[in-house]
Amino acid sequence: MTRNDENGRNRLRSLRSASTWLTASVLGLLIAPSTAPALAQEAAPQHTSVATVVDDPVAAIPGIWVRDEKLSEDPIEKLEETYGQTFGGGPGRSPGANPGSGRTGGFGRGGQGGSGRGGFGGGRTGRQPGATQDGPSGMREMARELAERLDVLLIRIDDPQLLIRNAKREDRILYLDGRDIADGFGGRSRARLLGDSLEVETASQGRQRIETFYLEGDRLVLVTDLQGGRFADLSFRTVYERSGDAPAVPVPASTRRASEAAAEPDEDGFNKADFLPPVEGGRGGRRPERADSARSARPATIRILPPERGYRELLTGRIVIQTLTIDPQIAVVEFLLDGEPAARVTTPPFEARIRLADPPREQTIEVRATSARGAHAGTDRIVLNRLDPPFAVRIAGITAGDTGGQAIVRVEAGISVPRAETLERVEFYRTERLVASFDDFEGEAGPSGVRSVAADVPISGVTPQDFVRVVARLGDGRELEDVELLQGARFQAEIDVQLVQLQVLVVDRSGNPVGDLTPEDFEVRENGQRRQVENLYVSNDIPLSLGLAIDSSGSMEPIWRRTNAIAEAFLNGALTWRDQAFLVDFDSTLRLVQPLTGSKPLLARGLERLFPQGQTALYDAILFSLLQYGETPGRRALVVVTDGFDSNSRSDPTRAIDFGKRLGVPVYVVAMRSLGFGPTTMDDANLRNSMRLITGPTGGRLFQIESIDQMASVFDHIEEELRRQYVLTYYSERPFGSAVEPEVRMTQRGLRVRSALPLETIE
Repeated sequence: MTRNDENGRNRLRSLRSASTWLTASVLGLLIAPSTAPALAQEAAPQHTSVATVVDDPVAAIPGIWVRDEKLSEDPIEKLEETYGQTFGGGPGRSPGANPGSGRTGGFGRGGQGGSGRGGFGGGRTGRQPGATQDGPSGMREMARELAERLDVLLIRIDDPQLLIRNAKREDRILYLDGRDIADGFGGRSRARLLGDSLEVETASQGRQRIETFYLEGDRLVLVTDLQGGRFADLSFRTVYERSGDAPAVPVPASTRRASEAAAEPDEDGFNKADFLPPVEGGRGGRRPERADSARSARPATIRILPPERGYRELLTGRIVIQTLTIDPQIAVVEFLLDGEPAARVTTPPFEARIRLADPPREQTIEVRATSARGAHAGTDRIVLNRLDPPFAVRIAGITAGDTGGQAIVRVEAGISVPRAETLERVEFYRTERLVASFDDFEGEAGPSGVRSVAADVPISGVTPQDFVRVVARLGDGRELEDVELLQGARFQAEIDVQLVQLQVLVVDRSGNPVGDLTPEDFEVRENGQRRQVENLYVSNDIPLSLGLAIDSSGSMEPIWRRTNAIAEAFLNGALTWRDQAFLVDFDSTLRLVQPLTGSKPLLARGLERLFPQGQTALYDAILFSLLQYGETPGRRALVVVTDGFDSNSRSDPTRAIDFGKRLGVPVYVVAMRSLGFGPTTMDDANLRNSMRLITGPTGGRLFQIESIDQMASVFDHIEEELRRQYVLTYYSERPFGSAVEPEVRMTQRGLRVRSALPLETIE
């Protein structure tokens, strides 16, 4: 056999596998009406809490939606763009398709009441004359039918039940609590809410399809991701315009079979047989928790990299805005500043120079990406110069005076209040006696978010032991206080409360993390001047946001099951009841499988969804994972598990290195060689150097292991370091908007600070 013959046969096998995969990926797209009564009779599980989101998808997403041809991606065109012109022919729809006929292997629901065999949801396995289901023409035909079903969507939500009807009036009925629903053909589906998005997952025969619905302005965006099989990671977007509200959902008098209900249409043109079945026990059940971040819950196509700045520094003048482009089909990126066009870029790496206001103020950067054909590809937005100060109280000045012959001191206090909170009360004490209180705060806080409050405190009979105490209380019940001795206190001309918070890891001479430290063990200097340590928190005091990015490329397959089991055990051990974690999956592309959550079952379920396939976009994955933290308060850490070779990143390694230093999240990389694979010695050396340039400055570490048997002990070591983290705070005298650059040292011999990383907030 010649090499060309062998390549041709391999190509044919790939096409047949791809056709089978695409067919299987659509299995379970529809829940046949005959399954509805069983769903209605299941009791909804009870939950104790519901996390809130800004835009509730339960209220925003339901309605009738019509596909926008100009902004939507055509599945056939996306196949050709992603895998070349193997599929032949041009784009288009199949005219006069027979709804539910089960053509091309039963892509539809089925022409015989959805009860037949051999296809998706039943129907006959008929084919067009001269067509083959296993070849490109069969795949094109199935893609056409998929596109036809996406022309119109009707979405109804009767919490916790969900109904999705497509253009061929085929229904799926699911629950928003994430329970699995079998489709009768070996597949399963489940739905859940993630931030402001609705996600529907369908799995069958080792493949899966993930559909994510979310709003961008007045439009509905549906991202369909097909995973599994040789042609992996096919993703396309469908953009919809609202055509109307979803009709009201009357509740049938019984839970009999939908086909037995009255067939007369209601005033909106929908049959009672199509009504959403009732929920046993009414609406008292609650959904499980939703993810905290709406933005991160959406499928990622493009992300803005926050521009370089010093800690607490405000940006002004011309700056460079960089992006991480995840979708390879992105051809044009438009940059907007405060809603106005600022730049249009048509070549990678899609970055632009934008002039910010002077003096600096809060401004919004937005990017809008499209493909070469003009289809909508994605958007992202960040807010610059938006400082959200931590809750802090500081006595900034004490000066002598008198009132009516009575000796007093004027005590001035600065209170910084987080943007989302309100200042409820401020009390002034002389030692333990209340002398003044305030609960009516007029006017705005200063530009740094600091509010100044002053009171007169009598000092007759003052002793060296007397002190003044200021207590501030927020609307959420939190209280802080500051204390100053009345004798010897010095006056400051300006009240400037900048509480600096640093995540610190201290190690001994052997590199082992050290615990049992006190504030006196640290020396903090700023511009050469020593600053007093205000507080030192241990790890249990401050919640942790942990990122776990797992390489799911094809080279990981020999060790995949054990890797997932060890990763799940690590999450179970590393997370306390206060902590959160997110899960990123990367191969040829990047996916946020689970946004930040404190639910270990949700994280375990996310690990179950991963498939080893494709190549490795390691540097892109590190960048993408670091972007998930956003403004999340508390301690941070990122753990990356890979077979140690980047083969598919679109970003230059230096971008990941620079951004890792800039953001200040400890990055731990566990790099191993999977069985039968592995890079060359030169590639291995280059990777090791690049990873150390990322892990070293951030306070993380690179662990290179030769066997999966070493992974559990590495995770144990990382967990120990996370438990030995401290958060150190002190007050800076730097003016508001200027960069703060502290230097932290140890006073004990034999100890050194491996990392001191700034945190915006810890509450």
